[in-house]
Amino acid sequence: GFGSVSVPCTSGFYDTLFNADTRPSQDCLYAVQAVLQTRTENQQDIGEFNVQGGLFNLPAGEVRAAAGYQYRRNSSQFNPDILQSTASIDDQVIGLYPTGYMDAQTSVKDYYGEALIPVVKDLPFLKKLELEVGGRYSDYAKMGSTTTYKINANVQVNDYLRFRGGYNRANRAPNLGELYLGLQQVFTGAGAYADPCSLLSNSPFGAGGAQVNANVAQGNGSGTAPGQTSAGATSAYLICKAQMGATGVGNYYNNAAFSQPTAAGGFAWVNQIGNANLKNEIADTWTAGLVFQSPFDNAWLRGLTGTVDWYQIAINKAIMPYSITYAQYLCYGAVQVADATAAAAQAASVACQNSPRDTTSGAALNNLLSFDNQATVKTSGVDFTLNWNARLSDLGLESVPGSIGLNVTGTMLDYYKTKLSPAKYDPWIDWKGSLGPTGLTGFNAGQYTYRVFTSLSYSLPAVSVSMRWRHLPAVAQAAKAQEDAIIENNKAAAGGDTSKLLLGYTPTTAKMVESYDVFDLSAFWNISQNFSMRVGIDNVFDTDPANTGASKGYPPGTALSSICNGAAGCINPTGYSLPNSGQGTTSGGYYDVLGRRFYVGFKAKF
Repeated sequence: GFGSVSVPCTSGFYDTLFNADTRPSQDCLYAVQAVLQTRTENQQDIGEFNVQGGLFNLPAGEVRAAAGYQYRRNSSQFNPDILQSTASIDDQVIGLYPTGYMDAQTSVKDYYGEALIPVVKDLPFLKKLELEVGGRYSDYAKMGSTTTYKINANVQVNDYLRFRGGYNRANRAPNLGELYLGLQQVFTGAGAYADPCSLLSNSPFGAGGAQVNANVAQGNGSGTAPGQTSAGATSAYLICKAQMGATGVGNYYNNAAFSQPTAAGGFAWVNQIGNANLKNEIADTWTAGLVFQSPFDNAWLRGLTGTVDWYQIAINKAIMPYSITYAQYLCYGAVQVADATAAAAQAASVACQNSPRDTTSGAALNNLLSFDNQATVKTSGVDFTLNWNARLSDLGLESVPGSIGLNVTGTMLDYYKTKLSPAKYDPWIDWKGSLGPTGLTGFNAGQYTYRVFTSLSYSLPAVSVSMRWRHLPAVAQAAKAQEDAIIENNKAAAGGDTSKLLLGYTPTTAKMVESYDVFDLSAFWNISQNFSMRVGIDNVFDTDPANTGASKGYPPGTALSSICNGAAGCINPTGYSLPNSGQGTTSGGYYDVLGRRFYVGFKAKF
């Protein structure tokens, strides 16, 4: 045909589509593949000047300092292939979502100074006290200026005990993607609540209960959602109608065959774009700890050393994409209207344009999300290490050569609390003892109550063998931590705390994740001065990864109407659900999904 040539496809696609065991020929695969020409380019220019040295002497020693200046410019260009670009709707590669172009840059000038100050030394009960202080002034081309600083102390009591700790103010500037990300589409989880326009919605800023629902099979929407008021529900209803238009209202609200959603669930496509008005996020860190080594000469004790460090970190104005729920809140909950005129004005606002509705069906369309300085993260805990080693001959085994060593490294979590936005519907969540946090881009999930690595080794002058044991305690699924946070929030709201908003929830049936233990064996052999060899077995006992998705469900026979037992904000489940084994669901970042494996390596020096 015109504008085309013959394309070979030996096997054709009929049998490969309808007979799953038939593989298409290579020329057929090539005929439908798209070789994308997406290109990313980055440039960084750095210019710096640094000086360091001694300033003057104090009775306890020399004061040393460092100072400097640095200029950095970062620029980036992203050019997606036209088949992946938001600039064209001619075609789209299967499995890829539209992405936008970007050509942006940012720069900063840094001025810093720091000093090491010896305060005292060689006192009867204090061998040394020194301070480390520093500050940095950063002048950003786009975000203004900011100052960071630190003060740390090192207290050497004697040869066996040292204390350390201090305070640090830090900041992180938004990167080019967060500032200038071009319009793109991503696939993510749905909002925390049902569609705010539904008359059966459980959203605390939605239209649930504003009117009688036309679909009597769903119930009549006779009550507002927990946390919502009658006036608030009416306001959301008016805004929704203004967005939908007459045809959309008829199909969404007045069509008895249309099922309005009652609760959240599933996934969603959303549009995303950068925010050039972002500010730096700020972190305050406090630390205190000690380092010790055994003062005893006993063979069993003299090889003992260890550290214990407490930390407390608070990150404010954290930069991350805001959620679908927050985008909906800005449209339907941030402003309350009382009539159609005010509703029309709100529907025309930027907030509601970012949460659009289909004017034919009334259904929600893709939300437009961006980045913002909304989130707050607070965490505290204790890290510790313990080391012990000894020669076997010193332990009474004179005929046995070599030495043994034991290392224990661990952490104990006090709390890990997050709040995604300042809105009342968004409670503080303490993720301790759960697989969360969820919804925080860039923050690690898996906030176990504690974690421990233990290694036992045996060493000879040329050979060493080590067994490592990694232990993770039982942990709750993230949904349980979210539910616990809502329950605590609701107790406070029911008790009269006006800073809290009563929130609706249906109790989760997620099961605990069992404790997990995995062992690794490794050995090292210095064959000669120039050659060495290493071997090992990871996951020696071929331990399966922990199942992180099991749930009990609400099987038939469950008394659904008594699940909540009158708890504030609790909504009884509306239907039965079968238990779910969660088979195949795990967290690859913490649980070994590869199973037992072996390795061997050689190293040569010439």
